[in-house]
Amino acid sequence: MLKTLKITAVLLAGFLASASALAQTKVAVFNLQAAIMSTESAKSKVNALKTSSEYSKLQSSAESIRAEVQKLAEDAQKNGVTWSEEQKAEHQRKMNFKRSDFETAVKKLRAMEAQVGQDIQKTMAPKAKTALEAIIKEQQLDLVLDASTAYFAGPKVDLTALVVERMNADN
Repeated sequence: MLKTLKITAVLLAGFLASASALAQTKVAVFNLQAAIMSTESAKSKVNALKTSSEYSKLQSSAESIRAEVQKLAEDAQKNGVTWSEEQKAEHQRKMNFKRSDFETAVKKLRAMEAQVGQDIQKTMAPKAKTALEAIIKEQQLDLVLDASTAYFAGPKVDLTALVVERMNADN
């Protein structure tokens, strides 16, 4: 009994000491991608893409093709019972081609968006790192975790907005 009490006392003392050390540790979280994409520079580049003639034409084309596919589907539902097997097969082939065209257009749009996103990340990551390091030094932080992996982080410990402010001020 006395031995168990001693072990419990030692464990409790160790727990209190580690809790005390943890209380003194300054921890924060940060989301690099969110910070970069929230900057005015990134928003400007994304807006430039979305208003470019190539992107707009491709987006209009995709929307037009989607409308055609929907119209074909409605036509098949409305009139399909009166069609011969050949007509049904021909109609299905048209729909498949249109769907393929739509998927291709969407893939091109996503590729354009991904390219701009990668370019933004590539050029802005060093600036974000510099801003984050300055904030870490100013706030004398001991540990900064990726915000997306933290189970919970209150707004007071999230550095993302501070980094965005600093990056916007540097531009």
